[in-house]
Amino acid sequence: MKWVEDAKQGIVVAGGQGYGDALTQLASPQGIFVDTFGTLY
Repeated sequence: MKWVEDAKQGIVVAGGQGYGDALTQLASPQGIFVDTFGTLY
């Protein structure tokens, strides 16, 4: 989830589409990192 300052709800930025290896899915992630530009690794 991404939360914009003062937002009432978050934005899904990864996952949320079930288990799998598509760009919109996560499959047993071991860790997630977001850099200062907002890029998700």
